[in-house]
Parts: sequence; C-alpha cells; structure tokens
Amino acid sequence: MTARPRLAFGVLTFQALPYADLRDDVQFAERIGLDAAWLADQAVPDRLSILEAWTALAALAANTERIRIGTLVTNAALRNPMLLARQALTVDQVSEGRLDVGIGAGYYADDHRWLGIDYLEAKGRVQRLTEVAEVLDRALRGERVTYAGTYVRLDDAPSVLPVQRPRPPIWIAVYGATSQRLAARLADAAALVGDEGVGLDQTLPRFSERMKRLDEICAAQRRDPRSLRRAYLAGFAEEPVFASTNSAADFIGEFVQAGATDFVFGLANPVQPAFEAGVKSGQFATREKLEALVANVLPAFRGQAART
Repeated sequence: MTARPRLAFGVLTFQALPYADLRDDVQFAERIGLDAAWLADQAVPDRLSILEAWTALAALAANTERIRIGTLVTNAALRNPMLLARQALTVDQVSEGRLDVGIGAGYYADDHRWLGIDYLEAKGRVQRLTEVAEVLDRALRGERVTYAGTYVRLDDAPSVLPVQRPRPPIWIAVYGATSQRLAARLADAAALVGDEGVGLDQTLPRFSERMKRLDEICAAQRRDPRSLRRAYLAGFAEEPVFASTNSAADFIGEFVQAGATDFVFGLANPVQPAFEAGVKSGQFATREKLEALVANVLPAFRGQAART
C-alpha cells in the first residue's frame, strides 16, 4: 500500500500585474519555504489585464530554483492538447523538473466567447477534458500520439521528452462524478475549490463528501486512494482563512481531517487593487500574512502525513 502523502503548501499568485511583480511574489514564496507557486490560466475577469500563464511559467521557471510551479488550472478547451504538452514539457525542461500540469473543464463562458470556442454544456466540457487528459497522459511521457475523439483528433503528433519520469504530474480539477472518475483513473492529484459566495459551513462538508466519494471511486478502480493527492484552493469561497493565526490553523486542521493533502492560498499583491476586498475579508493573504502563516502555523503541520 502507498504511504500516506505528506502535507504540502503553496500559493496562487494572481498574474494580473506586471511580470516583475509576479516574479517577486513567486521568489518571495520560494524564499519563505512554500512548496509550490501556481498561476491561473484564463482571461477573466475582463476588467483586468492577465499575463498568459504558460509564457509566464517559462519565465518563472528560469527565475526560481526550488519551488514547484504550475497552473491551477488550464482550461482544456483553450489549446490543442499536443501544443499544450509541448509547452508544458518545455517548462519542465527550463525548470529542471519542477512542473505540475493542472487542467480543468473550463467554466468561464466569456473565455470561450472571446476566443470563438464553443462553450459546451457540462457533459460536453467534461468529455473534452477527458480527451485532453488522455492525450496529455501519453504526450507528457514524450510519446507520439494518434487520437480520434469527439473533440480531439491527432495523427502521429510528436512530443518532447520529459525531465520528470515517467511524466510531469497531472492535476485535474474535479467537481462531479465524471471528473472524479477521470482523476482517479489518470491524475496524480485532484484539485477542488469552494463555490463562490458559499461559507465554510458548507464548503467543508462538501469537500469531505467529495473526498469520501473519491476514495470509493479509487477503490472501484483498484487504485490505492493514498496515491491520489487532493488539493484545496483556500479562500476562493467565503472562507476567512487569514482572519487570524487561529483561523488559519483551524482551517488547515479541519481540511486535513477531511482528506486534503495540499493547500493553495491566494496571494494578493498591492500593485493590483482588485483583490483588496479579499484581503480585508481574510480570504487572501498579503506577504506579511503569508510569512506569518509559514512561521507560526505551518510548523505544526510540516512533515505530517495526510489523513488520506
């Protein structure tokens, strides 16, 4: 049986700011000892100018040394999956094997409208995600891929050899049963986020229920549930994680008991005022609050095995 995974902690750095400020945020996260830095990969909200994620990741790969980097998440509809694989494997090489590839079905309708991509119903979006995940599982291993799906068609498409073997880890955003089954079949980690506008009294039990369901799905697929990491993007629902040291410790402890192995906290840069409300509510961190979390809260959890 797989050993229980150790807890890990990362930050989502909003790239709605100049690259120099984004780079400084990620280098700060690396310096204070966080495990990972993530970028979002969408074009919304439309009032902000957001740097393209994979171009920025390539630069961050060259500007960092230890911290893992990746997307939470790349919308599977926005790129040909072989082009995405080649982009990812290029970043894998630049980072010398520090890349995680996060993908999701894509639920921002405006992203699709702006780019002239059909915004499918939920079933179609998850089917497209499935096809992209199946291609990436092979392409990220450096394989040439021929594939005939409903949304993806490839004819002996070439890839690039990975640094990480057998391939960079794939993280899949999960919500319903279909995406959970996909993650249990192909992913190294499942990523979840609370619903916007919903409080901790609802997000925690919903997360716990999805973790139980993931365990059942893994067992049905004869996969050790401990081999699938479970990440939670904290503070994107109405969750005042950073209201106090105690609130942060309680939040982490409760989600660990519910099955989380990885935590991703939002970091708001003062250069971008759009996230001031999230800072005031305690949902997002400033550098000072993030540094205090690392110094005063995380030592109690570092090295601790997840419940999963």
